[in-house]
Amino acid sequence: MKRWFALLAILGMVLFAIMGMAQKYPTRPITMIVPWSAGGSTDLTARALAPVLEKSLGVPVQVVNRTGGGGAVGHGAIAQGRPDGYTIGIITLEVVLPPWVAQTKIDASAFAPISLLVLNPVAIVVRKDAPWKTAQELVADLKQNPGKYKASGTAKWGSYDFARLGFLKSIGLKDTALPWVPTQGAAAALQELISGGINVAFVSIGEASALVKAGEARFLAFMTEKRFANFPDIPTLKELGIDWTFASFLMAAAPKFALPSVVDQLDKAFAKAVQDPEFVRFMNNANLVINHLDRKASLAFLEERTKAMQQIVQQLELKF
Repeated sequence: MKRWFALLAILGMVLFAIMGMAQKYPTRPITMIVPWSAGGSTDLTARALAPVLEKSLGVPVQVVNRTGGGGAVGHGAIAQGRPDGYTIGIITLEVVLPPWVAQTKIDASAFAPISLLVLNPVAIVVRKDAPWKTAQELVADLKQNPGKYKASGTAKWGSYDFARLGFLKSIGLKDTALPWVPTQGAAAALQELISGGINVAFVSIGEASALVKAGEARFLAFMTEKRFANFPDIPTLKELGIDWTFASFLMAAAPKFALPSVVDQLDKAFAKAVQDPEFVRFMNNANLVINHLDRKASLAFLEERTKAMQQIVQQLELKF
């Protein structure tokens, strides 16, 4: 009995200390973990946000890339961080993808959502010297030569792999018609594309836009409902008779048991940051689509996405 009282006393002291820290929060640098490699949309968004957040919070915000395990290492580091508000991160669509969750044992319930930041519609990207000038030509070639070409965008069962699987299903082809090469994110996949390691990349529009503008790569089609304003000449898959749309997301989050008062402060800071003119200008130039939701709406968004991805797994008849 004495041992139980001792444990309760220790727990009470810990909670009291955390609550005390929350009242003064923040008083020291905040670490923002990015689960993907440098150069991708998650990394670019985090690094653009950090200096803007510093203005609101009054402390340094340090961006740290924790890559590996198809995003599991970084997402795990966010989920397992101390719930004091000094370890936060950006979570991505992977946390609601059933195959990824089954492999990593990390799902949306491991986090306290702070703010939805970005919706990332997916593009089909090829090298400048690719034999296909249109998505229709790519589809015809894949049907004639299944398995001849390779694709990438992220890890196996990751968000962009889902984009590929849905695309193939929509044109009546199996997974093996365009094999997937796992990478640690979009930046790595685009490097593979340019070097010739793969033939097709499924990444966000923003992530590939710099290469496209530099003339090193070409967009074939977007997985959007309507044409993208900055690239009005690129058709949607729906326009081409392929009924498939897909977008990933970026969401600021803290560990699951972060104090609500701390998450509220972060929620307000992110809401202010996404409206900062410098941040907005950077995101527009990078073709990254700001789509802000507060913490409560972000939680509802995660719940909706979880159900939607489960339905897609059933539709694609995935076995994992």
